[in-house]
Amino acid sequence: MYRNIGLKRLEIANVDNFTSNVGIKLRRMIFPAFKQVLRLAVKRNIHFEGEYPILEKGKPYIFVSTHSFDEDIIAAIASLDRNAYILMGTTDQIEHNPQMYAAWLNGMIYVDRTDKQNRHDAVSKMEKVINQGSSVLIFAEGGYNNSENLLCLEPFSSPWILSQKTGAQVVPLASFNSLNSNDIYIRFGKPIDLSIYDKKEARIMLRDQLALLVYPIMEEHAPRVKRSELGSDPRLDYMEERRQVYKKLRWTRDIWDEELTQYIPEEKRKPLILTDPEEKKYDFKVYMKKNWNK
Repeated sequence: MYRNIGLKRLEIANVDNFTSNVGIKLRRMIFPAFKQVLRLAVKRNIHFEGEYPILEKGKPYIFVSTHSFDEDIIAAIASLDRNAYILMGTTDQIEHNPQMYAAWLNGMIYVDRTDKQNRHDAVSKMEKVINQGSSVLIFAEGGYNNSENLLCLEPFSSPWILSQKTGAQVVPLASFNSLNSNDIYIRFGKPIDLSIYDKKEARIMLRDQLALLVYPIMEEHAPRVKRSELGSDPRLDYMEERRQVYKKLRWTRDIWDEELTQYIPEEKRKPLILTDPEEKKYDFKVYMKKNWNK
């Protein structure tokens, strides 16, 4: 089994030693050349919808992207006009996927999404990067958006917390790729000052902005399916399609409790007990645990 050498230390690195001020500056310097390498590394064709936002030169921003397919992270980085440290919460990939060396070279902040203190420390690490003049890139939905009908999942609160702590503006962006398509579509929004809202308002604002960005892309480029072409159980067919998306990455173990993490609003934080057999079979986490190695 292939194992990345040296990257596991990122899992235990604290705010003081996960990166250095020199490292932050060096990554800003090499980013123009590194970006060109990344563009070549993306297997699919990247298409930009709309215009890139007008951003202040040398100013750090909090880039926040939708999250739904295997190359959306590398495509997002290659689409930026400046270096941005990635918030990465995929432990199995960090330990086993060789592409994570490129993420480290770009600048990466590890977060254990299942650990409250680790999530808190990750925010402090991003704050350090921003205060040193570099940007960050957050996939605030947590795991992939596997919803059948939501354009954007409820985002986590870290973009709002960072805007409160640093005053940095948030730049939303959406990416889209259909299964087995060779095209990636990316659209950017204008910078938003989330610090002027309270926590709940900021999350709703960010969710809506991301949804507004991804909707026209899907409307224009998502494949059309006729009702007559649907199988006997479209919901299970969709779950299998989403499983195929995950199979495009290298996994070494059952990691779905971590990978399928998503934000649950406080008013909905009650144990979900599915008793209806019909509903149980549509629990995506159960489906992935049962079929991930099929």
